[in-house]
Amino acid sequence: MPVLPPARQLNRFFLLSWLIAVVQVAGLQGARQFTEAAVAGWTLATTLSYAFIYLLPALLLTHLLRRLLAFRTMRSAPVVLAAAAVGLTGLIQTLLFADRLIHDMYGFHINGFVVDLVLTPGGIAALGAGPGTRIAAGLAVFALFAVQAGAYAWVMRRGRPDRSIQRIRWRWGLLALLVLSTGERLAYGYSAAANYRPILFASEHYPLYQPLTFRKLAKALGIEANAGAEAQNLRLKEGSLAYPLAPLRVEPPSAPLNVVWLVAESLRFDMLDPQIMPRLWDFSNDALRLEKHFSGGNLTQMGVFSMFYGLYGNNWFPMHAARRAPVLMDVLQQQHYQFSLNTSQRFTYPAFDKTIFANMRPQDMHALEAGAPPWQRDAQNIDDILSFIDRRDPARPFMSYMFFESTHAPYDFPQEAAIARPYLENFNYLTADFGRDIRQIKNRYINAARHVDGQIGRVIDHLKAKGLLDKTIVIVLGDHGEEFMERGRWGHSAEFNRYQTGTPGVIRAPGQKARAIAGISSHLDIPATLMPLLGVKNPPADYSNGYDLLAADFRRDYAVAADWNRIAYIGNDFKVSFPVNALGAIRNEVTDGDDRPLADSNSVIKAIRTAMLEIMANLARFTKAPA
Repeated sequence: MPVLPPARQLNRFFLLSWLIAVVQVAGLQGARQFTEAAVAGWTLATTLSYAFIYLLPALLLTHLLRRLLAFRTMRSAPVVLAAAAVGLTGLIQTLLFADRLIHDMYGFHINGFVVDLVLTPGGIAALGAGPGTRIAAGLAVFALFAVQAGAYAWVMRRGRPDRSIQRIRWRWGLLALLVLSTGERLAYGYSAAANYRPILFASEHYPLYQPLTFRKLAKALGIEANAGAEAQNLRLKEGSLAYPLAPLRVEPPSAPLNVVWLVAESLRFDMLDPQIMPRLWDFSNDALRLEKHFSGGNLTQMGVFSMFYGLYGNNWFPMHAARRAPVLMDVLQQQHYQFSLNTSQRFTYPAFDKTIFANMRPQDMHALEAGAPPWQRDAQNIDDILSFIDRRDPARPFMSYMFFESTHAPYDFPQEAAIARPYLENFNYLTADFGRDIRQIKNRYINAARHVDGQIGRVIDHLKAKGLLDKTIVIVLGDHGEEFMERGRWGHSAEFNRYQTGTPGVIRAPGQKARAIAGISSHLDIPATLMPLLGVKNPPADYSNGYDLLAADFRRDYAVAADWNRIAYIGNDFKVSFPVNALGAIRNEVTDGDDRPLADSNSVIKAIRTAMLEIMANLARFTKAPA
C-alpha cells in the first residue's frame, strides 16, 4: 500500500510556500511604508501574517484530503495528494501574482469588478491584451506552478523530520503568527480611531485586508477620534425599482429627429484638439461643446450606463438585476425608431444586452469582437452603419449607436493615422516599463484617436451628403478617460482624477445654436437633454439625476462618477470619493481640483456636506425598500 507523507512533512512544504507568498506580498508594498518605524513594523507583521492567511485554505484542504486518503487503499493516493497540494498553492500564488500586477497598473486589488470581468463572456477579451501579453502571462503562471512543484519534490526527498523537534517548532511558529496578527489588528484599530493615516494608507496594499475598528472603545479609553476620519461607507438600498418615479407624459414630435450616438473607448478630454482630432474639432464648432465634461464612471460599465440612464453608476446593480432598460430606449422604441447598434467589442461585457439594450431585437445588434484588429473592426462597423442609413425606411426615424474600440489599450491604428512618433511597436502589459515607455505608449493612443476621428468624419460627411445632418441629433462622447502617468497611474478604473474621468462632449441638435459650456457637465445630463427633444414632458428628476444641457439656466456645481464600489464628488475645488457597499479597508480619498491630495480631509467633507446629502438621496431615489 502506498505510504502518504506525514503531516509534518507536508507542513515543511507549506513553510516554503509561505516564504514564496511572503515575497509576493512584500512586492505589493511601497518604499513609503518603511520611512517610519511604526509603519515599517506594522507592515512587516501584516506581510508575515497575511501571507499565512492567504495560504490557509490550501493548507487546511490539503491536510483534510490527506486524512481522507489515509482511509482508502488507492495506489494513486500520494499522486492525488501531491497534485492537490501543488495545485492549491499554485493557484493561490497565481492569484497573488495577478493581484500584484493589477495593483501596480490600476491601483486596486482583485475585486468584484475583476471577478465580473473574468466570469462574464467577453470580459477577458475586453482587456485588449495582445498575443505577447497572453504568452507572458501563461509563462508566469507556468513558472509559479513549477516552483510549487519543485518545492514539493524537494521536501519529499529530504525525508521525514524528527517528530518531537517539529512539534515544538510548529507550535512556536503558529504562536508567533498569532501574536503578529493580533498586533497588527490592534495597531490598525488604534490608527482608525486616532486617524493615523500612514497605517490606514498602508493597509490598502493588502488584498482582502479586513479592518478592525473600535471607535467606541477608543473613546472610552480617552482616544479622541477625528470627526471625519472614518470612511463614510454609503449604502445602496436593495429593493424593488421605482423607475421612473412617474409615468412618462410623451407628445411625439411631428418631425422626429434621428439619433447618431458615437462613443469611443477611453477617449479623454484633451483628445478633442485640432491637431489630434481635426474632424471632431471642426464639428464641435458647429455644435454644443462641453469643455469640462465628466463621465459617470472611470470604467466602461459605469460610463456608458450613466450616459443612457442619467443615473449614478452604482445604480447599475439593481438595473442589471431587474433587466431594466433605460426609459430613453423605451421612448425611442415606442416612437418606432429603426435601430443599428454596433460595437467593436461585445454587448455581453459589460452586460449591456441585459441593461441598456435589454429589449432590443437581436438582428439590430451587431458586434465585431474578434478576427480583424480593432481599427479594422471600427472601420467595418462604420461601413455597416452608413449602409444601414442608406437602406432604412425613410418614413421612420432611426437611431445608430457605435462603440469604437481602437482607443482601448494597446491602442490600435493603421499607419496612415500615425501622427505621433515614435510609438511603442510591441505593447506588452506585463513587460512594459511604464516609467520609461509612457511617452511612446501615449503616442499609440494619440494615433488611435486620430483613426477614430477619421471614422467620425465619415459619419458626418455621409449625413451631410444625404441631407440628414439637420434632421439628426449627433452625440460624440468617450465612455471614460485614460491616464498616462500624469497622476502616477496608467489606464483607467483606478482613480477619479481628471484624466480618468474627463471625456470630450459634443452634441449637435438641429435648431440649437452652436456654443460652448465652460463649466462642469456630466454624462448624467445626456438623457435629460434628449428626452425633451423626443417629446417627453416630465421633469428630468422623474427619470434621471441629470440636467438639460440645452436649458438656458443650465448649471452643474459638481459631477458624480462611480466605479465598482465607490462614488465620487467631482467639483471645481475638491474631489472626494466614498465607498459604496464596500468591504475591507476603506477610506475617503480627498484631493483638490487639480487632483493633489489634501491633508485636511475633515474640512473638505464638511464643505461639501450638502452635496453629499444630495448624492446619498439620489443613490436611493429610484429604489424602494422591500415591504
